[in-house]
Amino acid sequence: MTLSVESIASWSDTDVADVATLVRLLGHDVDDASMRARLERLVPEAGHRTWVVRGDDGGVVAVAGAQVTWAYASDEPTAQLLLLVVDDTARRLGTGSALIGTFEAWAVDQGARRLSAVSAAATDSAHRFYQKRGYHDAGVRYTKIA
Repeated sequence: MTLSVESIASWSDTDVADVATLVRLLGHDVDDASMRARLERLVPEAGHRTWVVRGDDGGVVAVAGAQVTWAYASDEPTAQLLLLVVDDTARRLGTGSALIGTFEAWAVDQGARRLSAVSAAATDSAHRFYQKRGYHDAGVRYTKIA
């Protein structure tokens, strides 16, 4: 597999289906129509960026998504990696590292000095992945469904 990270904002039906499959690997319930609606909201004009890595057949085997936000406690934006998932077939090939490296370069270009990664995965391997790249536990996030 040739490892190339592509920034994407226009989605074919196949790309949407591939990303929906990847998001389901994280335990989320999403169909293709809902995934398309989400991807069409998460656009550069709204401060978001999405990247994909394609397999040899052209299908999406990994996806990452991020946003830039402003905080009350800082004069600089924060970049948040909101999604990073790699299909089993593309793991241990540097795919995740390539995506996080692309995110970090983009974040710096956006003026962010603080980078954060959201990891709701129940596996220690996901947490170790971020820790090996210099990310650290920075508190607890509480969530409530309204």
